[in-house]
Amino acid sequence: MNTEDKNLENRRYRLFDLTWVEVKEWLEKTDVVLVPIGSTEQHGPHLPTGIDSYAAYYVCLEAAKQAEVPVAPLIPVGYSPFHMRPHEPGTITLRDETLFNLMYDIGRSLIYHGFKKIVYVTGHTSNAPTLDKVVRAIRYDTGALAINYAADTEVFAELCQDLIEGKDQLPGWHGGEIETSGALLFCPELVHMERAKLSLPYNPPWLPEGSEKKSGSGFQFYFHGYPVRAPFDQWEYSECGIMGNPLLASREKGEKIYTRMIGIFVEFLRQLKKIPVEIKNRDFPERV
Repeated sequence: MNTEDKNLENRRYRLFDLTWVEVKEWLEKTDVVLVPIGSTEQHGPHLPTGIDSYAAYYVCLEAAKQAEVPVAPLIPVGYSPFHMRPHEPGTITLRDETLFNLMYDIGRSLIYHGFKKIVYVTGHTSNAPTLDKVVRAIRYDTGALAINYAADTEVFAELCQDLIEGKDQLPGWHGGEIETSGALLFCPELVHMERAKLSLPYNPPWLPEGSEKKSGSGFQFYFHGYPVRAPFDQWEYSECGIMGNPLLASREKGEKIYTRMIGIFVEFLRQLKKIPVEIKNRDFPERV
């Protein structure tokens, strides 16, 4: 399928491209809708700031075409305060309460019009704690089934160990092997592999003796092997925003990884369709 044909096919699933007539037709076929959310944040010198958003949208659209569900507009910003590096510009972050209100209002709007199952699909791990609060609030307030679904490489890394090479080089983390492979698949024209390099996190000087910063997380370190959470800024433990080895990335690897990720998601959506849900409150008077 050429690019033009693929774009035409995608339009049928994107609420943003439809009139209310087509949206109503979707509601006659399914009560499930996907809400993709990513981020705009630096990902080292070789990947676009929007890579998490490209990833989330790609997973949503490819899964939607197999599971036959519609996709809401992409939200290309998220919770990324620790990526606000002083010398590597481009990150745009929302506050936790702003992101909560934005995603909650989107969910309530979709429920008002007839959807019963809202699947928030995040390509950025740090959106997850906020989305946990959103999906719980939506369920309690409306009866709708809201889902926080991860479409990010950090979560999926454990499920594609047979497809990667740098298992000891944080393959699922920021700008690393898996994420760069995905970028080479769905936005190759935005990737600068000539700038890619191996870069792993190091200990900030203020960590207690016996500590190790051995993940790309903006929150976690280990004290004598025990996980501890603290608020890091990424510039404290990463020289350039990369945490992993993007030099091991390839388009072929990205295709295999994302085919597997999407296949699992499609099966989840097909099972989700079968679940009966009763809405107790569809109205959304708070929208004013």
